[in-house]
Amino acid sequence: MNRRLTTWTAALALALAMAGVASAQEQATVLKRDGSRVSGRFEAWNRNTNTLYLRLSLADQRIIPVGESAVLEVAGNADNLPANEIEAARGGDHVLVLRSGEVLRGRLVNIEGGEGSGSESEPRQVAFKPNDAGERRMRFSEVRRLYFGNFPSSLSASPSTPAPGPGTAEPAMPPGSVRVPANARWVDTGFTLRRTDRVQFTTEGQVQLSSDADDKAGPAGSLRGRYATNSPAPSLLAGALIGRIGNGAPFAIGDQTVALPMPGDGTLFLAVNDDEVSDNQGAFVVTLRVTRGRR
Repeated sequence: MNRRLTTWTAALALALAMAGVASAQEQATVLKRDGSRVSGRFEAWNRNTNTLYLRLSLADQRIIPVGESAVLEVAGNADNLPANEIEAARGGDHVLVLRSGEVLRGRLVNIEGGEGSGSESEPRQVAFKPNDAGERRMRFSEVRRLYFGNFPSSLSASPSTPAPGPGTAEPAMPPGSVRVPANARWVDTGFTLRRTDRVQFTTEGQVQLSSDADDKAGPAGSLRGRYATNSPAPSLLAGALIGRIGNGAPFAIGDQTVALPMPGDGTLFLAVNDDEVSDNQGAFVVTLRVTRGRR
């Protein structure tokens, strides 16, 4: 094949791939206060009428009053909403949750730019005014969820989040924290990280690793000092808190409080290191502080 044609073909493939990523990031779901959901390509927020515009198909555009909307989730289905976020959204403030894990309380100022808006040549951006700081602007793709305040009591947190088992200690959930159940394989933290980032983990709680009430673990691992041969990280104590980036290799977190370097780029997942999780009880509550590195 001609070298020039090969170069052109590669460039076209890259452009199409990037367009696919951008298109995925423009997808959104509105969870309405009556419990129904509307999913489609996000087009605009009309500040004058306080309405959201979602495009379901070429012939189907939905116009949703913000007053009827509980939450807007970017590139998601607005299900399995974390209990700590819902609690923060019970009041009158808007609550903005970023993909970095940062949670802001305040008021939505504007959503502008992007396909379907009046400024299609500009990237879609969100302007938000936190209660305790000046206005901030970020790309739409950096947003995970936007709660519109006064979250209805009829809508609850994820039903898949189990209650702590007997004999296990579980602290309250501070805003921005992640609950890591002992009976879950890998928990998506919602943090999208780069290998140049460093993350400080503060982990609380205790879990039970079997039907034996004395078979317990803290964030550093089994209180008996035992290992689980078929666990994701068999060289680490059973029950220890572990992480991974995307589908990468697990790495140790435990009860360390120093900021840890990330082994790659992608979504951060957390888990309790065990081979059989179905008989586990309790959860760790993990608070993350991300320090962004230079690209």
